[in-house]
Amino acid sequence: MKIHPMVRAAIALSFLAPPCLAQAPRAAHDHFNRGSSLYQKGDFEGAIADFTKAIEISSHLDNGGRADEWKNKTGFSGVASNFDNVKVLDPLTALAYANRGLARYQLRDYDSAIADCNRAIAINPRLSDAYNTRGIARFAQKDYNVALVDFDRAIAINPRDADVYNNRGNAYAEINDLDRAIADFDRAIAINPRLTVVYYNRGFARRKKDDPDGALKDFDRALELNPRFASGYYGRGMVLCDKNELDRGVNEFSRSIELDPRFAPAYANRGLALMRQGKDAEAERDLERAIGLDPALKTEIEQCVERVKKWMQTRR
Repeated sequence: MKIHPMVRAAIALSFLAPPCLAQAPRAAHDHFNRGSSLYQKGDFEGAIADFTKAIEISSHLDNGGRADEWKNKTGFSGVASNFDNVKVLDPLTALAYANRGLARYQLRDYDSAIADCNRAIAINPRLSDAYNTRGIARFAQKDYNVALVDFDRAIAINPRDADVYNNRGNAYAEINDLDRAIADFDRAIAINPRLTVVYYNRGFARRKKDDPDGALKDFDRALELNPRFASGYYGRGMVLCDKNELDRGVNEFSRSIELDPRFAPAYANRGLALMRQGKDAEAERDLERAIGLDPALKTEIEQCVERVKKWMQTRR
C-alpha cells in the first residue's frame, strides 16, 4: 500500500556571498556582511534589517545624475514610488535585494520575497540567483509552471548551477513530468555529485515512477553523504512501507525522528504504519504529535487514515 509522502521536496537555496565591490560606501558593505552572517545563523529577521540598511545606503548614492536614466531603463520611472528618491544604484543593491528576498522566503513571506527578486532583476537582469529565489518562492506558492520559467532563465544564465537543476526537477516532479524531473536531477548530480538533497529528490521521483529499488539506492546514497540527514531515513521508510516491510519502515521513521524531533511527516507516516500493524494506541499518539507540530497536515492525515482503514477492511 502506497501512502503520499506528506513532505515537500528539498529545495536548494542559492545565497549570494558578500561581494568585493568598490563603489558602495563602507557602511553599506558592513550592513551587507552582517546581514549575511545573521542569515547563516538563522536570524532571518535580523538579516532582513541589515540588508534593508545596505539597500538604503547603496541605492542613494549621488553619481552624476544617472538616476533618471536608470529608472527609465528599468521601467521604474513613474511606476514605483519607493524608487522616486533613488540617485543611482550600486551593484551591491541588487545582491542585497536578492539576499533579502531569500531571507523573506525563509520566513514564508513569499510575496515579499518575489517583490525583492523583481527589484534585484530590474537592477541586474543577469543575476541568476535572483531568478532561482523567485522560482522557489513561486514553487512554495504551488505556482509550478511559472516557477519553471524562472528556473529556465537561471539555467540559461548559469548552466552549471546544480541547485537550480535540482529546483527545476522538483517543479517538474510536482506537475508529474517525472522523466524531465529525473533528467534534471541527473544533471545536478553530474555537476555536483555530493549534493545530498538531489539524491533525496530523485529518490522520491523514482518512487512515484514505481521504481522502489532505484529510490532506495538514492536514499542510501544521500545517507552515505550525510548520515545525519533525517529526510534520507524518512525516504527509506516510505519505500519500505510501500513494500509492506512495516517493521523496517517504522525503524527508519524512528531514526528520522531521533535526528529531527520536529519532523511532522515522519510522525505521521510512522503512525500510519503502526495503524497497519494494528498498534492503534501508538499510532494515535504519533498522528496527534504530527498534527501538533504541523496543523496544516491535519486534513491530509485524516484522508490517509481513511485510506488505511479501507485497505485494512479489504484484508479481513
